[in-house]
Amino acid sequence: MEKSVSVVRQVVADILLMPAERIDCHCALSQLPEWDSIVQLTLLMVIEERTGYRLDIEQVSSTNTVADVARMLGDGMNTVH
Repeated sequence: MEKSVSVVRQVVADILLMPAERIDCHCALSQLPEWDSIVQLTLLMVIEERTGYRLDIEQVSSTNTVADVARMLGDGMNTVH
């Protein structure tokens, strides 16, 4: 899970053009500066590009934090064969 958190945190930081250290994994995504539906879609595309794992938009829409997205990513990557 730590690796997934690191990946998602870095992706969010890259998209929002801010240092990863400023991304609190337990902060609500909607509280991040500039967070909107375009950033959310970009997050999905970049995660897929970097990891090869595709998250569903509905899954991510129902999440609240970076840690939640990382948990889904980690769970999904652990089941991919």
